[in-house]
Amino acid sequence: MSESPNRGQLNLPVIDISPFISWDSPENDDNATNSDTPKESQDGNGAAHPQAHLPKPTTAADLTPAQRTTVAALRAAVRHPGFFYLTGHGVPSALMHRVLSLGQQFYTAADSLPQKRSIARRPCGDRYGDGARGWQDVDAVARNDWHEALDFYAEISGQDQVAAHRAFKAARPDVWPGVDGLLEGRNLYPQRPAAMRDVYPDYVARLCSVGEAVMRALGFALELRDPEFFVGATRDSFWCLRVLGYPPLPPAFRKKEGEDDEKEAVEDDDEEDEEMVGCVRVAGGEEDDSDPEKQQQKEEQWVDADPLPGAYVVNIGDMVEQWTGGWATSTVHKVLHHGDGYRISVPFFYEPAKHVVVRRLPEFGGTEADPEVRYWDHLVSKIDGSFFRKRTTW
Repeated sequence: MSESPNRGQLNLPVIDISPFISWDSPENDDNATNSDTPKESQDGNGAAHPQAHLPKPTTAADLTPAQRTTVAALRAAVRHPGFFYLTGHGVPSALMHRVLSLGQQFYTAADSLPQKRSIARRPCGDRYGDGARGWQDVDAVARNDWHEALDFYAEISGQDQVAAHRAFKAARPDVWPGVDGLLEGRNLYPQRPAAMRDVYPDYVARLCSVGEAVMRALGFALELRDPEFFVGATRDSFWCLRVLGYPPLPPAFRKKEGEDDEKEAVEDDDEEDEEMVGCVRVAGGEEDDSDPEKQQQKEEQWVDADPLPGAYVVNIGDMVEQWTGGWATSTVHKVLHHGDGYRISVPFFYEPAKHVVVRRLPEFGGTEADPEVRYWDHLVSKIDGSFFRKRTTW
C-alpha cells in the first residue's frame, strides 16, 4: 500500500485488480498473470489499441489464490464504504498524465474559448447536436455546479447498432418524448489540442478492458450464480468520459468555515494542494452481515479520498445498487476545490449496454415482479436533469 501524499494514511480500501488483467505491452510485463487470449480493441475508426489479457475463471473453484484475495477485498469494499482505490490496472501513468495534460490545455490555452465554442453541446438536430456530446460552460448561477465539461460517449454506429436502437425506441413511443436523436451523434474533438483525438480513444479502450476485469471480479465478489453476469450486462458498454474543468472560485463564492459543498468525486492532478481533496460520506463503521438485526445505519461521516499515485478512485454506481437491491449503495461524494489553480478531472463511467434491463438479482431477493430500470431510460433522465435546461446557443 502506497502512502497518501497528503496525510500519510488512506481512508479507503485498496483493491489490486492485476490478477484479473494484464497487458501485452512491455511497460506491463511485471503484471503478467494466468491470462487467456488477448482482448482485441478498436475504436470506431478501426484503429488498434493495446490488448488486454483477461483471465476467465468459470467457477469460484477456478480462482487463483491472488484472485481470491482480490475478490474478498472487493466484496468488503463494495459493502462498505462503496468507494475504493483500484491498483494493478496496468494503465501507464504516462498515459494518465497525458490525458489530464490535454484537458488542461483545452481549458486554459490562450485560444481556449473559440475551441470550446466550436464544439459546444447543442440540442438534438441543431447542426451536429445530439443533446449531450461536446462542451458545456460554467454555470455561474449555481455555486454547486461551478465547472466546465467536455463529454464523450460510446457511439451508436454501424447498421446493426443503429437499426436495433431505432427499433428499441419505436417500440416505446411514449417514453421520453421530445428527445429524438439524443446521443446518436459522433464525439466532438477540438482542433487544439489535436492530440486529444488520438489519445482519448486509446485511453477509453484501455479503461473498457479494466472495466471488464472489475465486472468479472465483482461477479465473484457478490457470489452470483453466473459470475459473468456483470460482464455480459456491460458488454458493448455505453460508457461516458467527462473532461471536467474547475476554475478558481471568485472570492464571494469561496467556501467558509463549516459550509458543505455537494459535488461529484473526481481524480485530482494536483496532489500537493491540501484544499483540493475529494471525500466521501460513509457510515460510521462496518455492518454485520451475520445478524440482520445488527445491520443498522450508523452515524455518517465524511472521510478523505486523498490521491493515491497511479490509482483510480472507484464508486460502484447506481446500477450496482439497483442490481443488489440496496445491499451495496452508491456512496454520496463531493470534491473540495478552493485553491487558486485550474483543476482538471477526467472521470470515466463504465456503464451497462444501452438497452439492458436492470432489476434486483435473485441472489439479493429479487423476483420477476420487482421494478426494473432500462439503462437507457436512466441515462436519459440524468441527461435531462443535467443538460437540457442549460445554455446551448453561441
